[in-house]
Amino acid sequence: MLLFCSIGYNTENEHTWLVSLPISLGMLVNMLLPKRIIVKSKKHLEWVARNNVCIITRSNYGVQACHIRNVFGRGDCGMGTKGGDAFVVPMTWQVHHDQHTMSELEFYCKHNINPIEICKMLAQNTTCSKINKLAMEGYYDYYIKEYADRQASAKSTLGF
Repeated sequence: MLLFCSIGYNTENEHTWLVSLPISLGMLVNMLLPKRIIVKSKKHLEWVARNNVCIITRSNYGVQACHIRNVFGRGDCGMGTKGGDAFVVPMTWQVHHDQHTMSELEFYCKHNINPIEICKMLAQNTTCSKINKLAMEGYYDYYIKEYADRQASAKSTLGF
């Protein structure tokens, strides 16, 4: 499917010009959304699990690095797949199990947590240079705001 993107210029005393460019819907989506960066880092996963407490119970026993699956808001993860290791939070296995019994967005709304903010804080302190570099470059900032907007919408719908 092709769309036509028009770029124009118009003032009262100037000539009017218009350029129509054919673009595909996929090109338009890629122009509007930031590029997804999927980073895999075993070092970061181990650091999150070993050096942090659960974000819900504040316990340090049985902590796992739990991936946030619904980060990009456009079907980034399918069933049985994970996003990048830049988006993980520490949880005990019991809390992690509870998180999988409901929708991810509902779980974080229930606990009034924006997990992307926690991911950014962890990324700023991690020993993994790849993930730390993303945090220093401001990679998480767009996703924090976007996730907060989705949570606000979900809270009004779910009645939290």
